[in-house]
Amino acid sequence: MKYRKLGRTDLEVSEIGFGCWAIGGTSYGPTDDEESLQALEAAWQGGVNFFDTADTYGHGHSENLLARFLKGKARNQFILSSKAGWDFYHGGSKKNFKPEYIRFACDETLKRLELDFIDLYQLHNPSLELILSGDPVSVLEDLKKQGKIRFIGISVHSEEEALAAMGDPRVDTLQLIFNLLDQRMLEKVFSEAKEKKIGIIAREPLACGLLTGKYKLGHRFVKTDHRNRWTEEKLALELEKISKIKNILSTERLSLSRAALEFVLDQEAVSTVIPGAKTVSQVEENLKSSNDPQLRIQESFQLKEIYQREEIFKRK
Repeated sequence: MKYRKLGRTDLEVSEIGFGCWAIGGTSYGPTDDEESLQALEAAWQGGVNFFDTADTYGHGHSENLLARFLKGKARNQFILSSKAGWDFYHGGSKKNFKPEYIRFACDETLKRLELDFIDLYQLHNPSLELILSGDPVSVLEDLKKQGKIRFIGISVHSEEEALAAMGDPRVDTLQLIFNLLDQRMLEKVFSEAKEKKIGIIAREPLACGLLTGKYKLGHRFVKTDHRNRWTEEKLALELEKISKIKNILSTERLSLSRAALEFVLDQEAVSTVIPGAKTVSQVEENLKSSNDPQLRIQESFQLKEIYQREEIFKRK
């Protein structure tokens, strides 16, 4: 496993992190806790030291699982990031970035994780208006002064939100979507992040599983899988994009999923990529992208070029 500096922080994070959304058990179909714990341990044995979760993943279940997994491990050997902003405590689930709620959510996360502090605490997809106001970051700044968190991050969806977040000097990291099917952040955002030494955490590097190559037209996701909302038209469009990507790659030499992860890691601004995994075999496949990269420079260039050139990649 190779390691990279997380922006201007003093944290050295594994290139391949562990995204803990899926193991929460409420968004990617059924899970088995023992299997999830085995996947976490396989990642740990493979050198992964960065684990990214959120309180809303399984309404605390992902954090509870992490606490079980991390018990007995030296605190300076792992880096834990979590997020707040989705209030599931008061009926339903809705965005809530009020100061009193963020403080409450942080305390609840610390209890579930059984930790004294969180290495990186992130606002979970706040609106552009909230980012520009700076108010939620002020709450995280207070939590930092209290020693409950070490560094401040923001998870975003759009370029505009990313650029606004980097305009706040208190923000250390950005978590954003970046993959072969969605390269919006590549130019403006990545260049500014490098200039300002903002750590980039790339999420959904496999495009919610599409870039594993295992889904075909007509696939039906179970009701407990958020991808159940995808229309047949969306799936057809994404599969058409993937066929163009495959034409560039020699998939006999490396799998589509490996190429997808290696493409993300080829970007200098990226500190770590956080694919999800529910099984040991998925973890082992993810680790190959750091341990034995095989994506060629020319292929990486062509994968950027096709995204910029082909109109189909602009359609959603």
